[in-house]
Amino acid sequence: MKEPRGYVILTMQEYEYEQATALAYSIKIHNKDASVTLVTNYVDRVPHHFHEAFDHMIELPYGSNEITRTNDWQLYWATPYVHNIVIDCASLVKENHDSIWEYLEDHYDIYFFNKSFNFKGTQLENKKFRIYEEEYKLNAVYSHMFYFKHDTDLALAFFKLADVFMQNWREVYATYFSEQHRPTTYVSDIIYSLVNTVVLFEDNPIHDDIIHTINMPITLTDGDIGIWDKWTDRLNVWNSEGAKVKIQNFAIATNLYYGEQEFMSEDIFNGHKDTYRITEKR
Repeated sequence: MKEPRGYVILTMQEYEYEQATALAYSIKIHNKDASVTLVTNYVDRVPHHFHEAFDHMIELPYGSNEITRTNDWQLYWATPYVHNIVIDCASLVKENHDSIWEYLEDHYDIYFFNKSFNFKGTQLENKKFRIYEEEYKLNAVYSHMFYFKHDTDLALAFFKLADVFMQNWREVYATYFSEQHRPTTYVSDIIYSLVNTVVLFEDNPIHDDIIHTINMPITLTDGDIGIWDKWTDRLNVWNSEGAKVKIQNFAIATNLYYGEQEFMSEDIFNGHKDTYRITEKR
């Protein structure tokens, strides 16, 4: 029997274990009774000192591809929960989600959002994605955080098609996009948007005000901070007592998708670990 609700985090690469653990710490700091599951290719490769953050560690049931997010389709079959919030491991949670859980459970079988913000709180345009919305009528969504209810027809239909699209993403690009618009790498948001457009558009309209996220990769590609290869090369990140994080002088008080490995410094990781352990003792 599945547990009522929980968070699911997928990892494949060695450096992602630390990211996922910091994310789990951050979830539990702000959501004290939360259950968090790590899904990975080989559980026995996860270093023991990361185990404390997770209530479950589960191996992908159908093997794995090298690119982490191309394995997302398996989460439907791997999860131990009925109600699930999936979060990309390169993220941190800085808010309580009780009201979000209640609303999603009451209104949705699967939910994505199509609005993100920069670290100053300004809504992002996602300029590079505009061509796919205008030329190909994609129902654009972000994939770094979403909700689904297990054992529902809509969620099952989504993940079954995601299986095909994620495992054959090059062929999918060739089928749906003209040559000049085909990405050269796997882009999770594009694949999710394609599946969403095919399966969910009419049955599950997007509500863009339920989940608020700061999206640093899109902040970079939108050009809000100038032209840089990495946003961490341009902006200062500050970590202080209580696992508080600032980007420049802006405190992060919601969900943060940072997306770059360089963000996860020793200070940020240890700050979350120490705060989690203090919280657990209360």
